[in-house]
Amino acid sequence: MSYKLSALPSGFRKEGPIVLCILDGYGLGKDDPSANPIVAAHPTYINDLIEKSKSAGLYKQIRAHGPAVGLPSESDMGNSEVGHNAMGAGQIYSQGTMLVDESFKTGRMFKTENWKTVVGETASHSGTLHMFGLLSDGNIHSHIGQVEQLIDGAVETGIKTLRIHVLLDGRDVPPESGLKYIDMIEAKLASLAAKGVDAKIASGGGRMYVTMDRYNSDWNIVRRGWNSMVHGIVEEADISDKYKGYYHSAREAIEACRAAFPDKKDQYNLPFVIVDEAGSPIGKMKDGDAVINWNFRGDRAIQISKAFELPDTEFTFFDRGTKPKVRYAGLLEYDTEVHIPSQFLVPPPEISHTLSQYLLASGVPSYAIAETHKFGHVTFFWNGNKSGYIDEAHELYEVVPSLPNSETETHPEMKAKEVTDKLVAALESKKYRFLRVNYANGDMVGHTGNFDSCVKCVQCLDREIARLDAAVRAQNGILIITADHGNVEDKDHKGSKTSHTCAPVLFSVTDYTYKGEYTLIPDSVKPDGEGKEGAGLSNIAATVMNLLGFEAPDVYRKSMIQLK
Repeated sequence: MSYKLSALPSGFRKEGPIVLCILDGYGLGKDDPSANPIVAAHPTYINDLIEKSKSAGLYKQIRAHGPAVGLPSESDMGNSEVGHNAMGAGQIYSQGTMLVDESFKTGRMFKTENWKTVVGETASHSGTLHMFGLLSDGNIHSHIGQVEQLIDGAVETGIKTLRIHVLLDGRDVPPESGLKYIDMIEAKLASLAAKGVDAKIASGGGRMYVTMDRYNSDWNIVRRGWNSMVHGIVEEADISDKYKGYYHSAREAIEACRAAFPDKKDQYNLPFVIVDEAGSPIGKMKDGDAVINWNFRGDRAIQISKAFELPDTEFTFFDRGTKPKVRYAGLLEYDTEVHIPSQFLVPPPEISHTLSQYLLASGVPSYAIAETHKFGHVTFFWNGNKSGYIDEAHELYEVVPSLPNSETETHPEMKAKEVTDKLVAALESKKYRFLRVNYANGDMVGHTGNFDSCVKCVQCLDREIARLDAAVRAQNGILIITADHGNVEDKDHKGSKTSHTCAPVLFSVTDYTYKGEYTLIPDSVKPDGEGKEGAGLSNIAATVMNLLGFEAPDVYRKSMIQLK
């Protein structure tokens, strides 16, 4: 099909450049400096832009959680993956957890060929089924309720030996809530004994230190997870007089880590391996076993999937040792372009008609930039879970290497300045009509829960937005500031709030050739296509198209532009 867009009949068109600035995790919270680091930071420049856009009728609050981004309910927090999908696709698709829940509800998951191959064949020869992933009810990467349903399905299929490899959260849920979920899954596993099932936790660790790296930031994280759950090995660098690494239960291991390193919290818990009375690991993987990754979100599941699937000739990231011949499946297909993993239990949403496809086909050169932590969001997720360029001749993606995760709290500025440097250079080149940028600070620093660090990160963002706005103004362009979900706006001084929120986000337009020819549709008006609760992230794509002078396709959520 042709993705070339038609011009607006009115002839309205902005030459641009248009810069869509996504402040990751920058929600709209309480006007309380003791509870909202944004208010405490008093970002003078950002606030001034917002007030000017309000005066011009170019400001809205929009929705970034729940059904507005394809998640089941109003209590479901938004996240960067679904947020960038919605912005980049201009449509709302059933997302990760909703797809999985639908598959459980209908029973389709347990009837697929992949389920029969991975679980059924393993059960037929009395093999061990290993399952791993993030253990929480944060519903951003996984949900413990889905894990329990997977366990039930495996037992019904005939699995008699089950080993669970747990990754503590502490990021999308309270920072030291891990033992709550350990107790829940231990109770579930204990209940299976009556059915003759040998089910135990075999290894674990914290998500930001073990297994769940993304965007090739630090393959050491993946290696630690691989060694602990595949080989039953805790690396020597993580063993000390204070922390043995090998324990008889997950609770014992987690409590030992907390006692030895009280500042690490769950997300940085050191790896551990559960051993029997003789000191032997109880859950090493062997030929003929099966492995299921129960995470539904893709970004932090791709690298460990590569470790299980790529042949030695293609896997160069670390020494895997003797790689057991296992059947591996993800809960979803985590990369739909290069098909990782090759086997998955629930088909992902088929996202098509993305903003990038339309703009590039219509002669709009485009640019995207972020630091490593969020690079995949302005590229892969933005483009409908597709890797690589859509039209390399007319678009450029740039990435700034991130600092290690462990330095985020002490360096809340992250690489915002370097991102701005490259973005300003791209603007000054005058090659691009549409540019998008993600500043990772609000989300990444927000996940630390450190109030003071969050304040500093917002102050840093204010400085960088001032620089960016000056560059946009010099080009007579348009700066749109928004966010993909909330996080940094809701903290306390105890460090207990580390998760995303259900807060609305800003949508602020600063147009340096504005002559009053349009406004944004006011919040009191709910045109068809915005949804009964008003505009959301999926309305951004059509809005950008209108500003560039194009009619949005019928499949898109409606534009927020109202021509006078």
